[in-house]
Amino acid sequence: MNEPVREMKTTPSGWLVAPAKDFCLLFIRDPKSAMAFPTVFTQLWYCTEQGIPTKLKNTRRLDYQSSYETWNELISNGWKLVEHQFNACVDAA
Repeated sequence: MNEPVREMKTTPSGWLVAPAKDFCLLFIRDPKSAMAFPTVFTQLWYCTEQGIPTKLKNTRRLDYQSSYETWNELISNGWKLVEHQFNACVDAA
């Protein structure tokens, strides 16, 4: 009997910064969501001119497809991936 292959779908993750550097957006995969139907949390932060998040504005929960649409739309509108990811130390622990 063939067992179904269970692979985790990749989702957008990391920090994006707005062109004006007034907002940062964090994409976080929901660890409790199903592998086949992942959900993603986004956190919109106010940030400094250096692109450092300072104050949380809002949090949203998106389905898999919506998270990719949002990510791609932001990138096409000039948002940039933050090279030094602020949560990298937390993820590595």
